[in-house]
Amino acid sequence: MDTDVPSPTLILFARGLLARFELWPALRIAVHQNWGGPQSAQKQRWLAGVITDEFEASLPPPFASLTALDSYRPAPIHPSHTLPEPDTEYIEAMLLQIMDDEFEVALEDESAFDVARDVLRLWNDAKEGKDGYVKDLEMQVEQMKGKMPRYEDESGSDSEDYGKEVVPQLLDHAKKAPETDEDGFTIVKRKGGR
Repeated sequence: MDTDVPSPTLILFARGLLARFELWPALRIAVHQNWGGPQSAQKQRWLAGVITDEFEASLPPPFASLTALDSYRPAPIHPSHTLPEPDTEYIEAMLLQIMDDEFEVALEDESAFDVARDVLRLWNDAKEGKDGYVKDLEMQVEQMKGKMPRYEDESGSDSEDYGKEVVPQLLDHAKKAPETDEDGFTIVKRKGGR
């Protein structure tokens, strides 16, 4: 009987990835705007699967399953046959490449690094069986449901980015309205002092 049931570590890790990707503003906007085509939401889940596979490849293989006919326990495969565990830079590069290839988004912020750092934290917590961070992320996703992602559209033309969407920064604050005097003229103030 061959059962491919994922380990609790991988299940916890995948839950954390799905939640973290839901909270990533650049990916949320790309999915909401269908920059990856009509399958944008599926691509988001696929991305979580790709990252999970990268980390799963770093785990030592499990023992071969025993059946009623087996009278011996096979030796485990040596851990040196596994791939090295991905690091932050590798995951960041993967995220940037996938965002570019699948959503035609060239990220100009540091968000991919932040997500990669969180991915490593999720992996380390999952290996130790800690689910606090995953539950926190899932709670944030639940609180955010139904809210539309907001962003600024910076219309500029860079020849090297022609044909690619550039993910704009999210709005953090409202712009202050310019001050006007009693005659209706805009008051200009100097920013630096001498």
